Amino acid sequence: MNKNKLTNIALHVFIWLLYALIIYIINYLSNPSVSFLGTVLYLLPFCATFYLVVFCLGLYKKIGVAWSVLSFFIVFAVMACIGYLYIYLFLPANGMKLFTDTKLKSFFQEAVIGYIRYYSYAILYFYANENIKKEKQLRILHEEKARIEKEKIEKELENALLKQQEIKAQKEMVQLEKEKIQLEYAFLRAQINPHFLHNTLNLLFSKALKYSPELADNILKLSRIMRYSLESLDYDSGRVSIQKELENLQTLLDIQNMRFGDSKIIQFTTEGEFSGQMLPPLSLITIVENAFKYGDLKDPDHPLQIKVILKPKEIYFLCFNKKKKNFVPVSSMNIGITNLSKRLDGYFKGKYKMKATDEQEFYTFELSIQN
Repeated sequence: MNKNKLTNIALHVFIWLLYALIIYIINYLSNPSVSFLGTVLYLLPFCATFYLVVFCLGLYKKIGVAWSVLSFFIVFAVMACIGYLYIYLFLPANGMKLFTDTKLKSFFQEAVIGYIRYYSYAILYFYANENIKKEKQLRILHEEKARIEKEKIEKELENALLKQQEIKAQKEMVQLEKEKIQLEYAFLRAQINPHFLHNTLNLLFSKALKYSPELADNILKLSRIMRYSLESLDYDSGRVSIQKELENLQTLLDIQNMRFGDSKIIQFTTEGEFSGQMLPPLSLITIVENAFKYGDLKDPDHPLQIKVILKPKEIYFLCFNKKKKNFVPVSSMNIGITNLSKRLDGYFKGKYKMKATDEQEFYTFELSIQN
């Protein structure tokens, strides 16, 4: 354990030093007076912010959503004060002066931009690390279940002449198969979340760089999406109401609409009434994310069209978009659709239809689920 911790610490130090070297080289090209030591000292408060945010994210389930959102501002206030004292008092007192400009406004602007950047880095690191842990746990569980399954098969063969034990073994096999499907489903969901969070955070980060007054509202939207994604892993049934799924999709579209303003390049319509229709969580986002990533969303004559029609015990979903020029199918796009198909097989096998129409300029995806 001690050796692994030391290795992990050494790896983190190496990565930070490499990052500092890159920052130093970039700044040196425009200002030869910049020193590598000065760059490292400048990054120290941001490094501390990064690890403090990671720690706060670890308390997410314990402190709740409200405190999690509030901690965003508390951490900023604390680190901004510490950073100001460190840069303008501590370092000059020890013979190291990084900045000549002491205006509070300039420092605040630099602090906001830096905080958003390293807060985003911390979120990406935290959830990537969490998913790696979950993947390891799932692999261990899968191996354990495979071992148990093998033992049950051997026992069934040994007691083939006894009808009662044969029936018992068959029941155990059914139960193990059900647990195997649940584990595979959990693993597939763990694959989807990092892409979803990554795309959303990138968009919010680019907007935050301009210090938009919409920042606070969008952070709350991101918090709701993150909460929904985490809660979806706890659904034992593997299904969620279409109402929750559409609310989450609308939040995602609200964030994406920042890119387009009033151009109305996204057309989202729903028809029908909610009557207990269910589907796997994050199903619709898988397809809509592909449309954002690979579609041409700059043509007002061909907007992204998303339509949901609800009938009693039935869901119909359509996503239509114009493809980017010189579009080449990407494997990750096919992986997302394949994963969705596997998830639907786990709970709606034989009760759904999925159709993808890949034309020269347009891409259409249709999904219907019978509940």
